[in-house]
Amino acid sequence: MSAPCPCHSGQPYANCCQPIHKGKKRPSPTQLMRARYAAYALGKVRFIQKTERANPPLLPKELIERRQSLKQFCQGTQFLGLQILDEAMLGSKQATVTFRATLLQGGQDASFTEKSLFEKRNGRWYYILAIVSMSGKENVR
Repeated sequence: MSAPCPCHSGQPYANCCQPIHKGKKRPSPTQLMRARYAAYALGKVRFIQKTERANPPLLPKELIERRQSLKQFCQGTQFLGLQILDEAMLGSKQATVTFRATLLQGGQDASFTEKSLFEKRNGRWYYILAIVSMSGKENVR
């Protein structure tokens, strides 16, 4: 039997996020959110970068810095749970997914709730930006 998916769906990784990570399945916004969470848990930094679009686009030096920052975050974090709270379509090319991520960093609770904006470009969904709510505060990152 396959290992459980790190996105905490209860499904085996081979049937859940792995086909998305391998580019064999085009996910919905919620499936992409789960696949991105699983990619963070597995340290799949290239997948994380491939499925996000910065506005304005990052310069090559910024992409390298982002990759290093993502690696450090993945290595220093325990990914303990993901709960999808809401998905809303905003027309045919935009959607939001609200979720709760349960994380530990350095033994400290680093959990957060996020409302992510996704945009469909050339038939594929991409992560665009997030409004993060921690302890009642909201920040765009």
